[in-house]
Amino acid sequence: MHKRLQSKRPIASLHSIVFAVGFCVLAIATVPVSHAGEYRAARSVHLGYQAPPADVFYVEMTVDKSTDGSYFMACGWDTGYFGIQELGNGRKVAIFSVWDPTRGDDPNAVNPEDRVELLHQGDGVRIRRFGGEGTGGQCMTDFDWQIGQTNRFCVAATVQSNKTAYAGYLWSPNQNAWKHLVTFRTRTGGRPLAGFYSFIEDFRRDGRSVQEVRRARYFNVWIRKTDGQWQPITRARFTASGAEWESKENIDAGLAGTQFYLATGGDTKMSRELRSFIELTAAPGAPPASLPEAVKPLPSAHLQRGYSVPLIDIASETNRQVIVDREPGQYLGHPSTVLLEDGSTILCVYPKGHGKGAIVLKRSTDGGLTWSERLPVPENWATSLETPTIHRVVDDKGRKRLIVWSGLYPARLAVSEDDGVTWTPLQPVGDWGGIVVMGSVVPLKTGPGNYLAMFHDDGRYFTRDGKLSNPVVFRLYQTISKDGGLTWSFPREIWHGSDVHLCEPGIIRSPDGKQLAALLRENRRVRNSHVIFSNDEGQTWSAPRELPGALTGDRHTAKYAPDGRLFISFRDTTLESPTKGDWVAWVGRYEDILAGREGQYRVRLMDNHNAWDCAYPGVEVLPDGTIVTVTYGHWTAGEPPYIVCVRLKLAELDERLK
Repeated sequence: MHKRLQSKRPIASLHSIVFAVGFCVLAIATVPVSHAGEYRAARSVHLGYQAPPADVFYVEMTVDKSTDGSYFMACGWDTGYFGIQELGNGRKVAIFSVWDPTRGDDPNAVNPEDRVELLHQGDGVRIRRFGGEGTGGQCMTDFDWQIGQTNRFCVAATVQSNKTAYAGYLWSPNQNAWKHLVTFRTRTGGRPLAGFYSFIEDFRRDGRSVQEVRRARYFNVWIRKTDGQWQPITRARFTASGAEWESKENIDAGLAGTQFYLATGGDTKMSRELRSFIELTAAPGAPPASLPEAVKPLPSAHLQRGYSVPLIDIASETNRQVIVDREPGQYLGHPSTVLLEDGSTILCVYPKGHGKGAIVLKRSTDGGLTWSERLPVPENWATSLETPTIHRVVDDKGRKRLIVWSGLYPARLAVSEDDGVTWTPLQPVGDWGGIVVMGSVVPLKTGPGNYLAMFHDDGRYFTRDGKLSNPVVFRLYQTISKDGGLTWSFPREIWHGSDVHLCEPGIIRSPDGKQLAALLRENRRVRNSHVIFSNDEGQTWSAPRELPGALTGDRHTAKYAPDGRLFISFRDTTLESPTKGDWVAWVGRYEDILAGREGQYRVRLMDNHNAWDCAYPGVEVLPDGTIVTVTYGHWTAGEPPYIVCVRLKLAELDERLK
């Protein structure tokens, strides 16, 4: 193996060291050290690729000659590497390693918070920590590669705040499919992939290995830049290690047609000078067509400032509208709802004021047709500083409860164990806070009683003494509960940015249950709304991607109708829209969001007599398919906003399109 390649260290300074802790020494017998003055190993040879930072690194490699104790590394970068080895006695493996961000060679001396984290472990993959060459995380899997076989490797990087998650994918010829071996995450300062290279190494080092040839070809090498554009690798620098116990002259690199090659050991003859550049005469024609599903670029949306799908206007249909609460002279805003398991009882919470204000609780027992008087709540609910949200949670023993969040600093939580009849006072959850706590709360598949919640902050409320920076940076956070919503982890930042201000995450689970999508408000009002995706229950998230104009708005709240379509309610902030500032909904399928399509149609639910102030909606779907959506707005010109419920069925709207 090789010592760590630092991000600012040139490829030429790589050098081999004794493979003290890695997997492969376990499979090769110890041999006596050769006599002094004799070479013990073939020299390690490298290709240092010339390329900008990227989020995907793809390489195809064919081994032409090999012997026991050989490492053919395909995808190397400044914090890890990925390749295949021939260990001995016919055993062959694939190996993927990522370094800790610390210095030193003792893996046990690294503080737990500084160690590489394991986010995904594929079937049949062995994981361990390594040392002796820096420290870090390492995965190995049996892989019976053959001489002359094309092997395909793909590394995908996802920046998550000051860390980066690296996923390793290996093409399985037997299964004709990609295998996700592992995802490791390490502290990088928020850097993407950089410092790309490949190498061949002799780690047997028994003196005899000097006389044995190792040769491989590297081709169809691509990176996907951080702007999403693919770029072929056409230029590489030839370097080699410099240990005194390695042979010096029997190394080589160059071109085999349209492919790079490296060779070392045996009767290899050097045909070019070290540190010389090798350049392909013709670039690969097209980016790789077959990629792991998680790596495939999502089709970019047709980013209109407006939208072209039909608009159905039901704002004037007062028969659909039910007043939930109205008080002369009093601002009532920002409702959140939850539907109980009986399929007809809906609870609704909202503040007496714009976000900040005493929390009001109401109940409907007939699916939103009628609403109770204001219900008794704990006295300190009057101290709420921000928009409340209400959620159903269930613990690992099947105990149901309701929780109400209240944000800013500190985030506080109230709990009901009797379906909202009685409540605890609001209590701080931890030494942190945020805005619209929580934008979403969703159950996880990681175990009963496990939930993920997301919110955002702009620097002012995450800590007690927070303040805005210049420029203002928005951050998305997530927190996890493993006890049915009673306690929550310290929030983990999953994104930050100042060029766009993404916030108020509204999470949807894909129909097959395997993916989470979070729709995001864009608060600078210069871009459309965005979306991020997670394929591992929120452990990692994709980079934000802009949505079509048809889905651009604030505070997206989504539910599936019985026919599998999505109904998503939000405030219309589309840059060019005849209903801008009104309460609207989008109807389409999850696949539309994934593919960047506009969806089926839009619905104008109510006309807001204000440029923007409305529509933090609750959305519930009754057993008969009736959609009950609740929000606030300036529904009467010249009066403060109040709370209204609208009831509809998609079949009724579909008829309008005929």
